[in-house]
Amino acid sequence: MSSTLIRDALIIDGTGADPYVGNVLIREDRIAAIHPSEHVEADCLVHGEGLVLAPGFIDIHTHSDLTRFAYPSGETRILQGITTEVIGNCGLSPVPLAADSDGFRQSIGPIDVAPDVGLVWAGPHDYLDALENLPASTNVAALIGHGSIRQFVMGQQPTVPDDEQSEGMRDAIRQALAAGFWGVSLGLMYSPGEHAALAELIAVAEVVKEYDATLSAHMRAYDYDGLPAAVSELIDVTERTGVSMQLSHLRSVADPQGEALDRALRMLEETEANISADAYPYVAGHTSIVQLFPVALRARGAGAVLEMIADSRSALADQLRVEQRFAPDAITVARAGEGKASEVGSTIAELATASSRDWAETMIDLVERYDASIDVIVVGTRNGDADRVLRLPYVSVASDGVALSMTHDANMPHPRSAGTFPKAFRQLVDGGIAVQEAIRKMTSMPAEKLGLEGRGVLKEGAVADLVLFDAQSFRDTATYAVPLSAPIGVDSVWVNGRRVVESGISTGLLPGKLLRRVK
Repeated sequence: MSSTLIRDALIIDGTGADPYVGNVLIREDRIAAIHPSEHVEADCLVHGEGLVLAPGFIDIHTHSDLTRFAYPSGETRILQGITTEVIGNCGLSPVPLAADSDGFRQSIGPIDVAPDVGLVWAGPHDYLDALENLPASTNVAALIGHGSIRQFVMGQQPTVPDDEQSEGMRDAIRQALAAGFWGVSLGLMYSPGEHAALAELIAVAEVVKEYDATLSAHMRAYDYDGLPAAVSELIDVTERTGVSMQLSHLRSVADPQGEALDRALRMLEETEANISADAYPYVAGHTSIVQLFPVALRARGAGAVLEMIADSRSALADQLRVEQRFAPDAITVARAGEGKASEVGSTIAELATASSRDWAETMIDLVERYDASIDVIVVGTRNGDADRVLRLPYVSVASDGVALSMTHDANMPHPRSAGTFPKAFRQLVDGGIAVQEAIRKMTSMPAEKLGLEGRGVLKEGAVADLVLFDAQSFRDTATYAVPLSAPIGVDSVWVNGRRVVESGISTGLLPGKLLRRVK
């Protein structure tokens, strides 16, 4: 029976309780004792003096659905202390696979950053089995995407589902939840999920509530014009159904005075519905370039954008100029097609200057050249607003990132994949939030929201998912220019009792598990 003794660490248990100095004994995959006998023996002795020992971080919002298969070592995850990640967010999951596989792959573009991973799973059961059989460094829990289910049942139809289609979606959700998925995610800015009206959202939420699972939502809008209404819609769904709601990456964009965020937060403070949220500490987001096109057009999917480029190119350029929300120098190409295209890393403004074209024509050229398979990093949130949201008591830390190796070079990922948790920790603690509260936002809060028993807390009998780090030096080094850069300050990480990081370096061990919900 393997064992590890961690001595004299500052223990922060994840609950928000005061820190204390102590020893922790790990046996196999469990925390066997806190303050064990001084005479206890262990296979491995770790000196924790001057370091914090906390539960491993739980990232409740990630998109590692496919990258986990390409990069099972998940260095962007473990090197910042993440031991469990939740996939299937924003309405996007690789199952169930729609009949139009090419169209389906295009619709899940935001998570399709591992082009060599094929969509080979017959359905939700098969996908979970594949995750269960995959050796990986972290644990994983999966949500099923409403957008993927909608496309499976009714394609890209921008219509209200008829009774048969509605029941087909509800049955597909029931099958996924019974198979072990932890809930359903909505992607109300992405086609086809954005076609869902209130009645459809309520029907979905009722099934999620029936299974006492979680409904996660990428809202319909985050900008000045749409954020308050988007929050109001989801409060309405939650109040009508009693579902447990998680608002994804809560923030505002194109909201220069923060007025839309003010209104949205007031609504969340006033409701008694079961709503919490997550956020990341960055002012830039990462999305498909299609999301920057006129709402009425992008709602019909990337194919509609390509059709309008072919039929009415100049009219589309005029629309882009009229509806401009982000400056061309605030939009950076992160991915273009397969492989690392020459445009990756350049802003739209830089590409426009280089081609002697205006910014709108440059965006259209890019979409046409790469068949709309382009992701962009967009700066749109005020600095103070990102910090303000993170400090809210109902907001947990989440990356919206992906599991990658530090040598990944197929595209330019957002630095949040490698740096969210140290950056959020530094921002919170340096801003006056108690260290134990910052840790709670990264551990027990997301665990409780999802219902992950035995994780997110450091107590006897809990699973030995742990991170040992220097609270004074713990910080991110990933930037928009160099996004794959390991944090500073992490000494060791254990996943299911196995040491996956030692002295800040991956050990190569792959002890992660699929966490399958049983209800």
